[in-house]
Amino acid sequence: MRILVYTHFFYPEAGAGSIRMQYFVETLRNCKNEIRIISPRPNYPSSKPYPGHEKFYQKNESAGIHYLPIYIPKNHSLIKRGLSYLSYFISSFIFTSLWRFNPDLVITSSPPISTALAAACFSRLNRKKMFLDLRDIWPDIGIELGLLNRNFSIQALKKIETFILNSAESIIVTAEGDKTNLVKKGVSQDSISIIFNGADTALFKPLEESEINKIRIEHEIPLDKKVLIYFGSYNYGMNDLDILSEALVKLKKYNNEFYFIAAGDGDNRESFISKISQSVDYKYMGALNINSLSKILASSDISLIPRKGLKQDTGGNTPVKCFESWAAGVPVILSTNPDSEISKIFSENQAGILTEPDNADSFMIAIQSLLKRNDLKKIGLSGRKYVEINYNRKIETKKLEKIITNLNNHIAH
Repeated sequence: MRILVYTHFFYPEAGAGSIRMQYFVETLRNCKNEIRIISPRPNYPSSKPYPGHEKFYQKNESAGIHYLPIYIPKNHSLIKRGLSYLSYFISSFIFTSLWRFNPDLVITSSPPISTALAAACFSRLNRKKMFLDLRDIWPDIGIELGLLNRNFSIQALKKIETFILNSAESIIVTAEGDKTNLVKKGVSQDSISIIFNGADTALFKPLEESEINKIRIEHEIPLDKKVLIYFGSYNYGMNDLDILSEALVKLKKYNNEFYFIAAGDGDNRESFISKISQSVDYKYMGALNINSLSKILASSDISLIPRKGLKQDTGGNTPVKCFESWAAGVPVILSTNPDSEISKIFSENQAGILTEPDNADSFMIAIQSLLKRNDLKKIGLSGRKYVEINYNRKIETKKLEKIITNLNNHIAH
């Protein structure tokens, strides 16, 4: 089967959306499908073209990837982010109008919602089946985060959402709550499947003590302190950098007990670093590729995941960083609502501490609590075992084979 993939995030980017689609594409190729991917020039999260991707348009024939022109803003303000997304919509529309590739199936991943809209327009105009991977539900999550507050914008995005959902032959989501959200909107539950994010347990795995020491020495990370790590985006969104910086500053008097690693990039990275720089011994490691990240993570003692509280089932409530940290044998401190889906997962494996969202004191106390523990490895390994059984990304991605096979049989008939 010939498959066209629309995705705003893809290799060599290492964010959650990019990694999810890379595993999907790998699975589809293993099933002998012919895949073509159209994606913007890689620039996330730093808003700078990746080395080797400075050209206006590039293609990788062997990998079947076309990197399209896109407006890359210097910061991720709502307006500039919207213009960037719109530029991909336009470039992808022009490209596919002139392209001779004739797919049997279109696959897209959202957010951003504009990427799914581009795929939906293509599928409608060319009468192709569309498969939608919905990681967060827009505009719902934008409303929850306070990004959207104008009624006109909200209503317009809701109409776009309806068009996209009606265009999709099959939809996959990352959590039970997201499925509930869509069913309430009139989407047939039979057309919705769940593929949890999970972690690649062959890549994210615990390391021997000798290997940990070697990595720490190589990167000048202390051997005699417990290492805390935050990795991910520093752009405005689900990650609550404010409570993280406040909690770390409040732990200044415990500075001799821990060392902090910051990895990733984004608009608020410099502001975050400036807030903690006088209070915490730290190392900023930049945006790491996934292989380097897996090793640095496994060399750490505690993974910090400060998330904003969402009251609705809108996505973002099952962060992939939890599963990757656990797979690496590292306990997690996560801020989330007590009735969230990830909270239920925590209650099943007990591999860390849950804290109240929007509460720096609660997050600080949780860090203090784990710093006192001498059994962090044991706690982390219980998380590892849980992920191996329940959230192994490669096993989860295998579900895609069955869904696509069913779609292929439907197309054939």
